[in-house]
Amino acid sequence: MHCAQTVVETCTKHGDLLDMFCVDCEENICITCVQQNHRSHDWNRKNKILDRLKSELADQCHLVRQKEIPSLQTEIQKIKRLKSDNEKEFAEEIEKISSHTEAAVMSLHKLSKDLVRHCELLKSLNEENLEEKKKEIETIVFQFECSLKGFEEEIKTSNLSELLQIKKKMISIPHPKNLNKEETTLQHINFTAGEIKENLLRSILGKVDQTSRSVTVSKLLDAKIGIKRFKYISPISQTHAWCREFRSSENVLIDITKGSKEMTCSFGEYQSAPIPEDIITLKNGDNIYTWHAGHCVMKISPSKLKDAETVDIKVTKLVDISPLFPVGICAPSDNRFLVSAIDTPAIKRDSFTKDQPQKSVVILLTEKGKIKKKFQYQNDNKTPLFIYPYRIAENTNGDICVIDLSGTNNGHLVVLSSSGRLKFQYRGTGPNKADFDPRGICCDSAGHILLGDCNNRRVHLLNEKGSFLTYLIKTDEELWSMSLFSTTLWIGGENGFVYVYHYQLNDP
Repeated sequence: MHCAQTVVETCTKHGDLLDMFCVDCEENICITCVQQNHRSHDWNRKNKILDRLKSELADQCHLVRQKEIPSLQTEIQKIKRLKSDNEKEFAEEIEKISSHTEAAVMSLHKLSKDLVRHCELLKSLNEENLEEKKKEIETIVFQFECSLKGFEEEIKTSNLSELLQIKKKMISIPHPKNLNKEETTLQHINFTAGEIKENLLRSILGKVDQTSRSVTVSKLLDAKIGIKRFKYISPISQTHAWCREFRSSENVLIDITKGSKEMTCSFGEYQSAPIPEDIITLKNGDNIYTWHAGHCVMKISPSKLKDAETVDIKVTKLVDISPLFPVGICAPSDNRFLVSAIDTPAIKRDSFTKDQPQKSVVILLTEKGKIKKKFQYQNDNKTPLFIYPYRIAENTNGDICVIDLSGTNNGHLVVLSSSGRLKFQYRGTGPNKADFDPRGICCDSAGHILLGDCNNRRVHLLNEKGSFLTYLIKTDEELWSMSLFSTTLWIGGENGFVYVYHYQLNDP
């Protein structure tokens, strides 16, 4: 019997035993390799690395079994319920279509019966006229027959003188009046068929759309407030909103009851003053905005914006996030803010690729400007979440909804959970999907996400899962900014146009 000998590997560089393992480099190493090249790496003796990996994998399996699988099973049950709801909704809609079609057919039958009754009436009138004329002629014939019969009897026994008298009587008998031809002409019945048009029948029967049954909009205002496209539009009430045009130093307050500017606040010269990139108004009246060129988030007290037509305002610095440049901002509540930021200045449309940011983040701030959390990478902690996070909102689920620009004329939606986990992305829909260019975003109290598609000039309505529901609004203008305040939807367009809609959430 021969015993197998264990082969002991040694390092070809140093001659030491290869009894260590570097997890970062995924290679066997010796103690000298550790000291020279792997000190800052994740390394240890092979048996310890083996035990640790076994433990980690066991923990991961346990985590998947205890958390991930039940979560997925819950989703399966949810899908089953949705399938059942879908079947029920389908059956209900089919019943509605059948009932409506039956009602339309019954209406056609009623109209058909009315036409037949009208024909029967005309037929009856013809019959009455003809019968009356027939009786009239029969009376005349009877009178002729009686007169002729009397004359014929007299002729048989009359002499010459009497026959001459009979002849005179026959000549003197009144002849019946000539019958009017029109009175004995049949009045013809003529049916003229209506034209059967498919589009008319479709309009009668209705149509089937995949659309949201819970949202309706109606236009309140369509007014030209400025001359350029709007950088942002930020409502402070259902009737008033701040807005600023691109490359303007003026913050304009719009009053939709008047359809015009109510107040103008000047921020000074374009390059040097703390001009807003994006602005929000809190419930307490404070205005918070991102000063892109100054690397800061700024604050304006509401008392600075009253009792004047033009106000030179003073602002205070809430937080400096240098070296990052802040872009979009939203306020899930009065005590915290979400700010998107990049590591390069605002990108020009003609040099997006050359000046593309290398670092793009979303930052969670406290009301005092303290940074609580940053969201930068996807679930693998390596892949960036964003290229250029332009505008930001939070829905009722606590999800962070970010417009990410991926080119000069296109972008997509990135949605994160409150912990920063990537939930889904939306890249548009329909034949013009490649031109999807979201610029405005807001969320309603039902969890819907609204996206203003600049290139395609329409508002996309999504549910909280990211599924497309409908094009809520279609316009002739590019949509550059959007915001929702209670039941008022504000949209800033091209060439200084502002659109305001009443936004109604209906009961399901």
